[in-house]
Order: sequence, then structure tokens, then C-alpha cells
Amino acid sequence: MFAASAHFYGQVTPQQGNTQENKAVYAENQTGTYFLKDIVIDGVKKYSPAQILRFTGLNKNEQVEIPGQKISNAIKKLWEQNIFSVVEVYVESIEGEQVVLKFRLEDLKELGEIKLTGKGVNKSKQEKFVKDYDLKPGKKITNDLVSTLKTKIPQEYVNKGYADAKISIQDKVNANDPNLVDWTIDVDRGKRIKIDYIEFEGNESVSDSKLRKKGFKDTKQKRFGIGGIMKPSKFIREKYEDDKRNLISYYQSLGFRDAAVVSDSVWRNKNNNFEINVKLNEGKKYYIGDITFLGNTTYSTEVLQKLLGYKTGDIYDAVGFNKKVGEDGGKEDDTDIKSLYLNNGFLFSQVVPVEKSVVGDSINLEIRINEGEKATWNRVTWSGNTTTHDHVILRSLYTRPGDLFSKSEIKRTYFTLAGLPYFDPQQIGQDVVPQPQDNTVDIHWSVVEKGSSQVNLQAGYGGNSFIGTLGLTFNNFSLRNFLKFKDFKPVPQGDGQTFSITAQAGQNFQNYGIQFVEPWLFGSRPTALSVGANYSRVKYKDQYGEDMKLGIFSASAGLNRQLSWPDYYFSLYTGVQYQSYDFKNYPFQFGNTSESNGSAKNFSFNIGLSRNSAGTNPIFPTSGSNIEASLKFTPPYSLFSNKDYSTMTPVEKYKTMEFYKVKLKADTYNSIVGKLVLRSTAEMGFMDGYNKELGAPPFERFYVGGIGLFGGRYDGRELIPLRGYENASQTGYTLGSSDITPYGGATIYNRFSLELRYPISLNQTANIFGLGFVEGGNAWNSWGTYNPFQLKRSAGVGIRVHMAAFGLIGFDFAYGFDKPIGGTEPSGWKTHFLMNQSL
Repeated sequence: MFAASAHFYGQVTPQQGNTQENKAVYAENQTGTYFLKDIVIDGVKKYSPAQILRFTGLNKNEQVEIPGQKISNAIKKLWEQNIFSVVEVYVESIEGEQVVLKFRLEDLKELGEIKLTGKGVNKSKQEKFVKDYDLKPGKKITNDLVSTLKTKIPQEYVNKGYADAKISIQDKVNANDPNLVDWTIDVDRGKRIKIDYIEFEGNESVSDSKLRKKGFKDTKQKRFGIGGIMKPSKFIREKYEDDKRNLISYYQSLGFRDAAVVSDSVWRNKNNNFEINVKLNEGKKYYIGDITFLGNTTYSTEVLQKLLGYKTGDIYDAVGFNKKVGEDGGKEDDTDIKSLYLNNGFLFSQVVPVEKSVVGDSINLEIRINEGEKATWNRVTWSGNTTTHDHVILRSLYTRPGDLFSKSEIKRTYFTLAGLPYFDPQQIGQDVVPQPQDNTVDIHWSVVEKGSSQVNLQAGYGGNSFIGTLGLTFNNFSLRNFLKFKDFKPVPQGDGQTFSITAQAGQNFQNYGIQFVEPWLFGSRPTALSVGANYSRVKYKDQYGEDMKLGIFSASAGLNRQLSWPDYYFSLYTGVQYQSYDFKNYPFQFGNTSESNGSAKNFSFNIGLSRNSAGTNPIFPTSGSNIEASLKFTPPYSLFSNKDYSTMTPVEKYKTMEFYKVKLKADTYNSIVGKLVLRSTAEMGFMDGYNKELGAPPFERFYVGGIGLFGGRYDGRELIPLRGYENASQTGYTLGSSDITPYGGATIYNRFSLELRYPISLNQTANIFGLGFVEGGNAWNSWGTYNPFQLKRSAGVGIRVHMAAFGLIGFDFAYGFDKPIGGTEPSGWKTHFLMNQSL
């Protein structure tokens, strides 16, 4: 069905990709030059002779040679229409010098139903194949399509280690429509073929194991344990060729400048697995001789030498040396000579390392620099912001007309745009167009809007308690257009502001909140203004049937300003907060006593210094870090009064609270292998009072355990997650003579976590990643009992799904290895479900 033929006297032009042998039909008495009188069509009925003539490019009364190039081109053009399965050309009749040609044409068949069979092929994989190759009903069946499927589908399995994968296609006429052809594609992936052994010859200075590890990054022989899981053994030709180049680069980094692969061979052994042999010539090991700079006028030799980092006598690491010179456009971290020039306007500069001479085992190097003229930004444009107003993008750009060109400002702009919640970070692009004739450069930024408003569903379950939140968050709100009803979509949008309202509920409490954030209040640097108010109400029945009530009102305002020193990743937060607590028949632990009725006020100041370089996708960072240090404190009222606190009741002591609280946290993200990312977290906090007679108040304390939710108790406490344990189960303790006893909240805590993350999908619709973690944490009530090595440990796995409309959804399954406070057995397995919780 899929083969086609084209015949003309002594000359054949087959369809591209056709594998059928074409037979030439030849009649000597009909060769020569004629005028084309007309054509007739045989087979296809949907096209008229005039249409076919247009397809071929022939014209009536045109002189044609039989056989000849014009007829050949006509056949080729018919194939190029990609609508025929058969193209045959014959002479219908000849009258004197005029010829009538017959074109026998048959339509391409169209695809009907598709079915994929074979081991490992499930419904989702079938849907993926249909989508990837556009195998929808009605698609024209061409030889190109068949050839593509027979090549690319097996290649997907080859890339997973199934070296013998192949497919076969069976077709039959569709039962309902004879013009359609149903396909059954049988996928035979075969067995997974591994690499039994990788052997090197000629490597006298570097061991086989080192070459396998450092040189062959993607081509690995069979291994057991974690190494085999992280980098499974499979042979992929393209990656093998890359690894041979990596092997030579590794040798060059060790000083073996002339190292080369002499020969290599890959074969299948008796077990049907691969074996690889690579013969090497290491050559001589070289060292750095003299290093000279030529052409540098803006920066001194001393500055460039310090930035280079290499000196006479060092091993000649050709790879590292060239990276520090930056001949390929500069290093990502801007710690090279080329980047120094690129970040200070010298777009057209050239920095070229040259091996000037070789003396024995030393190589004298010269770095030739052509600085050129400084370049400035000229045209700066953007597109794709269908909802977000232009001024929001403009203020996020650091590539501004008239400013000096800077590579780092391109990265900074990209990082800023990616951090905005209304653009897809995976689809932010830039097109840089240098204009060397006038030393300027144009740049165009492209963005893709994503859903920025969220139906905020937050939930958590653990310790037999459930807490849920329902609210609305508009991340691209426009306050100034609030009264312009024509801009409601469903609310005014485009100014990058955040407006949220939430309602939270548990078994015995309710919580209501409202918040507004203006991310750019004034000035040339981002200064975010945030204001919010919150009210919580808790109501229980005690054992006697009496109501237990707690009401908490809080309001806050703050400014978060981006700093320019030490670098633009730093920001400083300053704010104030007011809280009031009213409780009736609701017991609070005040030291060793409990009080059930009263009120307390808290007016505090907040200062926070942070550095956020984790990017570029805020949902799944792959590099950088988030470091935070914060201080929350109240005025030291007791230091300015002559009150005798020893005679006061606990409620009177804490009528107006005074305390200070310090928190430190660091998150780092590092790419380990491929897409695998390691997140490392360390955090601690402590609080105390100014007056020894008062100490720390019963509010604002730390509660460690679970996912940071504790049903029914909202007293300003800090909820610190520790998976594998019940919510708030590690609340601090004092050491008694024989055991550890609970103590109503902690004043000191530690938490450490290592989390391996792997992305499953990072697209505009959803960000999905799996994770595995180990972590430990605990809480204490005094520095005398504090022991950072006495941690409650856990490990587990989980998954995260982030969708623009609903935020982050997560599920964790964790095992707690240690006894919780008051427990006699390890915490064991715990299931944690979370929505919009940050762990």
C-alpha cells in the first residue's frame, strides 16, 4: 500500500522515501520533442486536468522532450504535493508533433483507528505516541510517516537501554469507512541491553575506574547500589561519542595536552550485552610556563592575573585555563576574564589564549585581548504580556536603553521575570542582536502569561486533625483599576499586585484573613509594601460542658526593599505587627502554672535580611540558595518600670508581652546528576525575654512536628515541620531525674533536611516533581538542655504538583525513627497531605 511507482519512457522520479523498485516503460518510436496538447487523468477523480497541470508546472502547447527534464520535474512536483500514493505517466496519444499524456494517480490513504500493542505499552503511552506523532484519524499515510515511526519510536526505547527495539505496522481497511486504514503498531522493545565492561588501554597515569567515573559521564558499565540507580547502564551511540570527547577533556584537565583516542570498539558478547574497549595515547604531561597579557588597557595585568588564578609551575589544565579565560563567551558564574569585559560594556571584545611556545614540558601562554569599544543598549522591546501592563515588565528590565551592555544584567532580568508569578519561567526568552557598526545592541524579551489567580485550597492532615483553607489569591491585581468595571477579569489585573482573602476552618476554630501586597512602591529598586489583617476564633467544650474561647486579632504592615550591596540578591524587610489575645476558660501554660482567663497584647517590630538566588523556576529551583535571618522584638517595657513582677499573677505579667525572637534558615539547591537536584536545609530559632523574672512569654513559641499544622490551637506559635512525626509533637522539654516531660511550647529549635528532587513535568500546565528526604529536628526550652545532635530523625518519599489555579499540592510518606515526647515506641510511618504548605 505504501510503495508507489512513477513510469515514463526511460526516466523515473520516485516518491521521496519510496523503497519499491520502479520499472521503466520504454518505446523507442515515441521518443523525441513534442508540443503538449493536453493531459487526461486516470484514477483520482477529485482533481481536474487543469488542477493537475498547475501541480506539475506544465502548460498546454509547451514544448516537452520525451524523455526529458520537464517531465521529470512534473513527476517530482506531484510527489511533493504529498497527496498521492501512486504517480504514473504514460503517452495517451501522439498526433504529429502534439502529444497527450495520461497521469495515473491514486490518493494517499487516510488513517483510521490506532492501536499500540507490546510489552510496556499502556494507555497513557499510547496517548503520548498519538499526540507526539499527530496520529489522529484522517491523517494522510505517507512513506515518510511510516519511516519516521519505524525510526523514532524504537529510538525512544533505545535511549532507555533497549538496544534491539523495533516496531511492526499491520494495516487493515476500516470496517465503517473503506477509505480509512486502521493501524496496529506492535512495539517489540526486546530485553534491556547493558554494558558489561568498559576497558581502557594505554592509560598509564589514570586508572580505569577513574576514567569510567570522570571521563564517561553517560556511558556506564553495570554497577550495583545507588550508583547503578542514579546512572543506569545503557549504550546510546550519540552519548558514547560525547563521552569520548569528555574523556580527552578530562585528560587535558590533568595536563595531558596531547591525549588522544587511538581506536575504540563496541561489540556484543555471549551474554548479548555490550563491551567497550578504548585505546588511548596519553602523551606527555605539561606544566604552565610564563603567562603574558597583550592588549589590556582597561584592566591591569595584576587584576587579570588574579582573576585567571593560574600561575607558572601549575599543571597545564587546558580545559580549566580556557574556562577562566572565557574564550567561549564566559563562565556562568562570571568568574572569568571574558565575563569581566562583557559585564562592563565590552560586548565586541576578544580574549584569546595562545600557546606561544613549548619548552620541554612547559608551555608558555599568551592571552591576547582586543577590548574594542564599549557597547550600549539601543532598542529594548518585549512581547507576550497579554494581561500584565507594560510598566510592570519595564520596571523588571535591567537591560535599559543607553546603559552599558552587561551580560550579568541579562541574567538578572531573566531571573526577575522568572520570579514573577504570572509568567511561565520555562518560556522566557531573549533575542540579543549586536550592532557592531555603531557599538550598540538590541534585545527583545518574550514572555508567556500563565494563570496568576488562585483558588487557594490549603489543607493538611496528621495527628487525627484536619485543617482546611478556602480563599482567593489574585497575584496580578490592579488596585488603581478597581473601580473600572470594564477591566474586571474577574477582577482588575495587570499591575502585579497581590490581593488575597482567606477563610480557614478546623474542627473547633475559624480564621479569616485579608492581605494586599504592592511589589514596587517607589524608587528605582523593588520595594514591596504588604499590609494585612487576621482574626482567629477558637471554641471548645470542656469536660464539664463549659465553653472554652480564644480570640486573636492581628494586623501587620511592612516594607521589603531590594538592596544593591553586597549584591542585588539581598533584600531587607522591616515591619510592625499588633496582636491581641482574649481567652476565657481557655488554659495557657505560664511556666509551671496554667491560667484560663485573661488577655494579652503584643506590639512587635520585625527585621529580616535575606538573600534569594534560587532560580530560575521558583517552584523547582536547580541552583542557588535562599538564606534568611530575622529578628522579631518588642520594646523592653520592664526595663523602664519599677513593677514587682514577683507579686503578679501570670496573666498580669504578660498583659503586655515583651520578648525577642531570632530565626536563621538556609536552603541550597545543587544539580547532582542530570535533572536530579539536592535541596539542603538548615534552620534554627530561639527566643527569650529581657527580664529574668518574666522570661519568654507563653505565646510565640516553637512547636516542631508533622507538616506545620496543629488543629485548634492558634496562639502566635511558630509551626516547624518535621515529617514522620505527629503535628506539634516535639514541643520542647526539660530534663527531669528520670524522664523527659512536655513543656507547652519550646524556646529553641533546630531542623536539618536533605531532599533529592526529580522533575516529572515542568510545563505551563503543571510542575510535578518527586522527592526523597531525610531530616531531623527537635525543640528545647533552655540553652542548658540544648543539644543540636539530639535530633528526632525521619526519612521518606513524596510528590509535589503545582498548578497555577490551585497552588502546590503534596503528599509525603515518612518514617520517624525515634520516640516522640512521652512515647515508648518509634514514631513509625506517618502520612502527610498538604496544599500550599512550604516545607
